[in-house]
Amino acid sequence: MLRGMRSLWASGARMRRSVLTQAVEAFRAVLFIILRSGARVLPRSWAYGLADWVRLLLAASPIGLLARRDMRAAFSEQRIDDLAADWLGRPFRDHVNATRVTARSERSREWTVDMRGAPEFLDDPSQSFIMATGHFSREAMSCIYMPWILPRRLATVIAPMTQARTPRGLRVRLQMREMVSGIRAMRDGDVDIAEVAGKSFLVRLLHHLREPGGVVVIASDASWGAAKGDGLTRPFAGYASQTFALGTARLARLSQTPIVTCVPFLVSDRHIIMEWSQVIPAPDRNDAAADVRITNEILDWIERRIGERPDQYVLSFGTERRWSSVARCWVDDDHPEASNDSAPAPPESAKIAKSAS
Repeated sequence: MLRGMRSLWASGARMRRSVLTQAVEAFRAVLFIILRSGARVLPRSWAYGLADWVRLLLAASPIGLLARRDMRAAFSEQRIDDLAADWLGRPFRDHVNATRVTARSERSREWTVDMRGAPEFLDDPSQSFIMATGHFSREAMSCIYMPWILPRRLATVIAPMTQARTPRGLRVRLQMREMVSGIRAMRDGDVDIAEVAGKSFLVRLLHHLREPGGVVVIASDASWGAAKGDGLTRPFAGYASQTFALGTARLARLSQTPIVTCVPFLVSDRHIIMEWSQVIPAPDRNDAAADVRITNEILDWIERRIGERPDQYVLSFGTERRWSSVARCWVDDDHPEASNDSAPAPPESAKIAKSAS
């Protein structure tokens, strides 16, 4: 009987958590709807002011309390209240920006975009390459799609649009649809938006890169379910263990095109810096073992940018490791000398990294 009571209590607890989660998602969906309406009709300063109001509302709510607790575990050396508020508000400001871009209320030529460490081949319009990036501020990521920044044939990889009839499904669709519409508007439709689906998806990207001047944008930091196989499991940011697809590296190997990682970040309103990594040359086409090495190199670079600017990262970053602003790396409290070492993983991959960008 005692075992049955415990099982019943555990089931009830799971149900309560599920109901609470969906209630929060429903609340967030309503906020996105309000912000979309406001962004389409209000002056620019008012629309972003509305997003700031949402940021303050969430920071003062129980959601803000939980965010500050997690931030304190991962970023003990920083001003937690401001950091948590900015992180909570980031998706809502991004949504305002995407809506205004879709409505063509934002003029990209009025933005300042500075390059930091840009590869030399950006000046070669015939060079194809893969841009690996992460889930950072969508407002900052807008610069990737400005035609005067990358005047190339551009393809960007996104996760399949969820059709789940839940509050979370609605919220995700609201965000993704506006984001995709904004990308198309920024490029005047001159962009291939590729959903991760089927084997033809990889062939499509290979053809894109084999033509001169093709660029594929992939968010390489999306977690990949360990049960799917063909992945790399390693520590990442605040997580002790997370699994990632090897698709970005595999695509570079099969297409024989280089990879460069890029993270744009906001300095101030309409001022962006695009920070570029060293170029990663394509390995030999038959060197499947290089997929792990290259994926680790990409993720090492991205997770350092998460530590440096966590308020501009839009995914959760875990609480099992913490960011050391002195060592400028993520460390495990049990092994403080550890930095960005990676765990071994199978060398083969049959998937392209899932993106929620």
